[in-house]
Amino acid sequence: MTALPMGARGMAGAAVALTLAAGPAFGQPAPAQPPMNSFDQAFYRCDGGEAFMMSYDSDQPGTAEMVTNSDQRHYQLKRAEPKTGVEFTGAGVRFWTDGKTVSGETPKSPLKNCKISKSS
Repeated sequence: MTALPMGARGMAGAAVALTLAAGPAFGQPAPAQPPMNSFDQAFYRCDGGEAFMMSYDSDQPGTAEMVTNSDQRHYQLKRAEPKTGVEFTGAGVRFWTDGKTVSGETPKSPLKNCKISKSS
């Protein structure tokens, strides 16, 4: 084995440490983001006349608020880590989307066949 001069060993060690520290960030995809308008909100219409609004804390949200039309309740949700898509949950409330399909539930009822409303 050829010995490296002291300076070369230090630089090689620094390169390995930098690669290990930065490695996972380069290999992992960015987390999915929910659909939203420029005000960090999205409106949904569901079967049975149900509708709700999602308001997010940012364009890469960690928390959200769901407001339903049927009971005018404000539900506070935190981002969860689903296997696919984007999910927010809190106190008996759930919202999940992959950008095309939406599912949700409140303590009152499930939210079925919901579609994003572009006109609101």
